[in-house]
Amino acid sequence: MARYAFVTWDGGGNTPPAVGIAQELKRRGHEVLFLGYEAQRKRFETQGISFVTLRRSGSFDIYEAHDPAARIAGLMAHVWACPEHLDDIPDAIADVTADVLIVDCMMQGALAGVSRLSIPIVVLAHSSIGGLIPPPESPMGAARLAATNNLRSQADLPGLTRLTEAWIELPTLVTTIPDLDPTAAEANARVRYVGPIFEQFSNMNWNASWETGDDRPLVLVSFTTTRLWDQRGRIRNTLDGLRNEPVRVLVTAADPGEVGVLPANAAIRAFVPHGVVLSAAALTITHAGHGTVTASLAFGVPLVTLANPAADQPFLAATLQRLGAAIALDGESEASAIRAAVREVLHQHSYADAARTLAAAIHAAPGVTGAAVELERLRGGSKTLS
Repeated sequence: MARYAFVTWDGGGNTPPAVGIAQELKRRGHEVLFLGYEAQRKRFETQGISFVTLRRSGSFDIYEAHDPAARIAGLMAHVWACPEHLDDIPDAIADVTADVLIVDCMMQGALAGVSRLSIPIVVLAHSSIGGLIPPPESPMGAARLAATNNLRSQADLPGLTRLTEAWIELPTLVTTIPDLDPTAAEANARVRYVGPIFEQFSNMNWNASWETGDDRPLVLVSFTTTRLWDQRGRIRNTLDGLRNEPVRVLVTAADPGEVGVLPANAAIRAFVPHGVVLSAAALTITHAGHGTVTASLAFGVPLVTLANPAADQPFLAATLQRLGAAIALDGESEASAIRAAVREVLHQHSYADAARTLAAAIHAAPGVTGAAVELERLRGGSKTLS
């Protein structure tokens, strides 16, 4: 039995794959704990996973700031390029002890801090690296790179020309398929694409709002569950666009009370595990977060995307459209545009065909079992992934 520690942050899409791997490690008899921010504690403890708050940086809550610019500034200073992580990570490992440490790929301060540790280090990328890591010539990429190099200079570490150089020498697990990440072709032998990994839930039931035998196509409307982005406008536009369509609409929203009056063909739930509903779905409308995208594709369900202007979402939306499995709309699209896109995807079989092709690639990937095996190999003394 080994002890695995995960270094994480409250980013939404990065958490479920890490939890899914942790659940598999626990099932295989290992101990697991997460190191992160106090605001995350309930999230992990609800799943029966031990949690430790980082001593210096762990009080930061990314949702305290309501202004998007202030949130990004807070993320930069306290998560993505946090100088306090230089000491936080070594101190936490000294306190809890671990045999293997798994670090979120976006936490540059943590990646710099682990250079002081002698235990095996693994980097976890929860989505397409090409989507998660902005190029250095972009405004966000340049800002993150400058902040990262500033903290690396404090640790007497060499500067980077690209953010991905921070883990080029470390074993890396990427929880997507190469089809969704053009950078996979350039990956070195230390990088392993294991495919999407999903968190498991004990309660996998939900009460449908439609009578048995209702054969109208089911459309899942699933936008981000984090509070970083206000999704009410997207949800309202989607409901307006579909209110008179011959479909059933299931909306999952963090706060159902904020959506307003539902049309007769729609139902809303605070949360429904994707695996419960997607087997019956004909289409997903989403912000193009990697978790919702790959859960849909795993069931061969095509998509209409309304991406938020952040992280991997615009990148994944464009990739899905290029692969023929989705129509990528502007995130602020009006009801009429959403309605037209839904009609096209439901009536043009090529979208479902493309989604089923990607489903085959997902099911052929090593998945959570493969990820756990790789981590066990590292615990056993291997220096690289298989």
